[in-house]
Amino acid sequence: MSPSPGSLVPFRWPATWSDPALLKLLEGSPINCLLFEELAGAGPVAAAARAAGLTAIEASALRAAPLASIEWTSPAAQVVISGLAWPRIKLSARQSSGVDAGPTGAPWIDSNTWVARLAAVRAPNRPVWLAFEHSKDDPVPGEAAYINAIADSAASGARWIIALDDNLVRGLPAANSGALKIWRGIVTAVAFFEKRRDRAAWKPWGSIGILSSFSGKDEFIGQEILNLAARRNLLYRVLDRSIPATIDLEGLPAVLCVDSELPDNGLKAELVAFARSGGLLIVPRPLEAQFPGEKTVRCPVAGYTLKSLGKGKVATAARDWDDPYFLAADVHNLVGRRNDPATLFNAGSLWEHYSIAPDGRGALLQLVAFAGRTNESVSLAAARPWRSAQMHTIARDLPVILEPVAVEGTAEFHLPAFSYYAALEFRP
Repeated sequence: MSPSPGSLVPFRWPATWSDPALLKLLEGSPINCLLFEELAGAGPVAAAARAAGLTAIEASALRAAPLASIEWTSPAAQVVISGLAWPRIKLSARQSSGVDAGPTGAPWIDSNTWVARLAAVRAPNRPVWLAFEHSKDDPVPGEAAYINAIADSAASGARWIIALDDNLVRGLPAANSGALKIWRGIVTAVAFFEKRRDRAAWKPWGSIGILSSFSGKDEFIGQEILNLAARRNLLYRVLDRSIPATIDLEGLPAVLCVDSELPDNGLKAELVAFARSGGLLIVPRPLEAQFPGEKTVRCPVAGYTLKSLGKGKVATAARDWDDPYFLAADVHNLVGRRNDPATLFNAGSLWEHYSIAPDGRGALLQLVAFAGRTNESVSLAAARPWRSAQMHTIARDLPVILEPVAVEGTAEFHLPAFSYYAALEFRP
């Protein structure tokens, strides 16, 4: 019986590896799908792979495409998105030892989180594969870089098509000790996430829903706000106007309407009801007349008018949105931190993912660390009164049980030192 598409763990087989004996590298690993540039030219390797129970696929058959060219209604077994960046802290072009930063001075991190999240909404029943490779202009990736690539994809529910840099392609067949160490780190990280693959079905949660068609004239600002909100660790839920079934406002404290296009009557009524029941609705200037609000109240963010609407509020931009960076900052300030499911301390360059269990009783906070160093003295205050948390890290087979500690009247969880990635699973 052929494995289901959702169980395939892909690896791009290097074109220069013609010896079937190299398949031994995969023994004991969850990698079970090999991508070849040409199956006809793979010969003995492809045959040996199939004999070992592995799936062999010609890369062109996957129809990988950039996000803008994906056929979302295609019958293909997977959604394969190409043209993506390697997840990492972006090095500064000005100095080899520095990093790029935004106006806030925070490190500029490239991540494919927003791409995977949008793809999961548009193709909910198909696995999402992300295709990116090491650029020859980038520093040679070490173990940390590979684990970041794996964790950034897996934390958002996708899989990275593992692709090796030239050093590993040459070093592994030669049994180079450094290359083998990195390979063992790759296999360990992939195995860690595959054992917890069911967590990918948990529902992303955040303090805001981002509503847009994410296409056409709204493609740039809609997609870039997803990207920049994630960079700010502003947790969100993707609400795709082109797929009404994805517009789930339940439990959201706020909704950002990115598009200036008038919503249909049904969506408009839903958004008004959301605000009247206590939510914050953020709308662009062209929609001011559609959501007039009632009484003007003080707005903490310059450039916006804030009005009451039932139990909630409507924030309207005073000018057109033309810069998604500043829009993301404005939205973060309008929503505030009070609705965050967890407040992190000493978090540095940690990237947050938060999701809710299908039964609604548990939650998962995933932290992807991009700094390449051990994270020490990290703590968090959870919005809900969780009794305990299990902390999972790639380096440990068993979780660490964390108990909340009272700090100035707030219950905090203090995390042991960890590298690369940590996940806290909360249960009542």
